[in-house]
Amino acid sequence: MSLIAAKIAITPALMWAVSAAARRWGSLVGGLLSGLPLTSAPISIYLALEQGKTFAADAAVGSAEGLGAVTLCYLAYVVCAPRMGPVAALCAALSAFVLGGLVLHGLIRPGLWLAAAIDLPAMALVVALCPPPAGPAPAGARPIPPRWDMPARLAAATALVLLVSNLAPYLGSGLSGLLAPIPIISWPLIAFARFQDGVRASLDVVRGSAQGAFGVLAFYGCVHLSLGQTGLVTAYAVSIAVSAACVLPWLIVGRRRRAKRSAAARPA
Repeated sequence: MSLIAAKIAITPALMWAVSAAARRWGSLVGGLLSGLPLTSAPISIYLALEQGKTFAADAAVGSAEGLGAVTLCYLAYVVCAPRMGPVAALCAALSAFVLGGLVLHGLIRPGLWLAAAIDLPAMALVVALCPPPAGPAPAGARPIPPRWDMPARLAAATALVLLVSNLAPYLGSGLSGLLAPIPIISWPLIAFARFQDGVRASLDVVRGSAQGAFGVLAFYGCVHLSLGQTGLVTAYAVSIAVSAACVLPWLIVGRRRRAKRSAAARPA
């Protein structure tokens, strides 16, 4: 199965699962899940299978640089969202992503370790600047999404995947890697959260996405270091496991906080 065919099948399913999780457990959990390498991992696996391990390992370096651009995008949205309308804030965030990609990959080209040194404090800054998670609203207080809501989310995410998939084979390992971490799932989730539930809900998505980005960076680092040193299946199995291990503590802490809020809200 080609990458495009796989993405047409996989991306809507992932988008549906993340959207359903956001509705059930709140925008923070949805953002955290959308921050995982749900799209970049399949892209990396495809590159390894079709272009070879060396190509995929080099692309992982470009992905670490691209993750810095994604983090700059989140940072711009955190700054702009409370001060701008939804369209203006989203456009500012996307502009920050493009600018960050041009600077990090086009001018600086920091490599894996320097990119990680840039990414880690930037991701921590995004988490610190976001307000504490609001948690899911009571069932009766949640707005009922219109019928077109879920199909529109699936279409938006799939359209972005197809665009990236069509461009990546012609751009080489560096630019292919740079495109891989584009937040194909979290961007639509941020936009829909902003339009439906307001600024606070969209910032919950951003906060969760930034937390999930720690796992994404770990995934790229493991891929770069392990490809060529071990078998393909082992390399990606270890990389995905390390990525999940980096995200699991955020989920545990979030679950405990939700449990405490629920206990405090119950009448004595």
